[in-house]
Amino acid sequence: MMIQKKLKELKSGQLFKRKPEAKTTFIREHYNRADSWGPASFCCVDAEDIGRSIQLSPSKIVYIEEL
Repeated sequence: MMIQKKLKELKSGQLFKRKPEAKTTFIREHYNRADSWGPASFCCVDAEDIGRSIQLSPSKIVYIEEL
């Protein structure tokens, strides 16, 4: 079962998916503060391809596996 949470509520290193039915799993990494280059975001790395990363808003809704 998947649980909805805001990205900022996850701990660094925690796994999540962007949609409940998604195949790709991401790892929440470091926080980037807002500056003149862009808004605040979290760097999120693909769990299977560490060379692929995305920047997501801290308020983005993501899905984690319920334990």
